This record gives sequence, C-alpha cells and structure tokens, in this order.
Amino acid sequence: MMMNSKLLMTWFSVVSVILVLAGAFFAVFGLGVLPVNKDVLLQWESAIYGAIMIGWGATLLYAGRLAFRRNDIELMKILLVGLAAWLILEALFSLYLGVFFNVGVDIGVTCPRDFGPRIT
Repeated sequence: MMMNSKLLMTWFSVVSVILVLAGAFFAVFGLGVLPVNKDVLLQWESAIYGAIMIGWGATLLYAGRLAFRRNDIELMKILLVGLAAWLILEALFSLYLGVFFNVGVDIGVTCPRDFGPRIT
C-alpha cells in the first residue's frame, strides 16, 4: 500500500531535519565522538563523505535539470540555498582548518553564476 502524501512529506521532513542537525553536530565535533574503531575512522569518514557527495550530486543533477527544464524559479531558489549552505560552510571550515586549496575550489564552483535565468 502506498503512503499518503501528507505522511510521506512528514517522514521526508523529519529525516531532513535529523540530517541537518546531525551534519551540524558532526561538523563541529567530528565523527570521532562515535564508538568507531580509530583504525578505520578515516576510511569510514571518507566513505561517508563520498556517499554524501554522490547523494547530493544526484539530487543536484536531477532536481537541477528539472528546475531548468521547467524554468521553475522556486525550485532553483531552493537548490541555490542548499548550494550556498554547502559551499559557504565548507569554505569556512576549510579556512579554519587550513585546507586552503578547498576554499579555492569552493570559490571556483561559485564563479559560473551567470548561467540560467536570474533568480532574485
């Protein structure tokens, strides 16, 4: 039996809020606070980071293509908020931790901002 849309939206919202809160917690305190063997922690963090990048990239690819195909300004703004949160926070943490090349990558990703319609 298929979930009704209100229940599905509630589930999606709860999972999303948990993800944002967990992300904020781990961005500040790191994954080392979890009961994970320190010998595999870096590999595990890398695997999680890779999985998040795959999921986020797939979301941007499919939702972004849909937004541009439909010229859906509201969806473009939503995607822009997600991109801005990601790039700004990642650049700030990279700057704080001295990973300066990544700050450059984040700035470089934001440069082609003249593509598509103006979303003000």
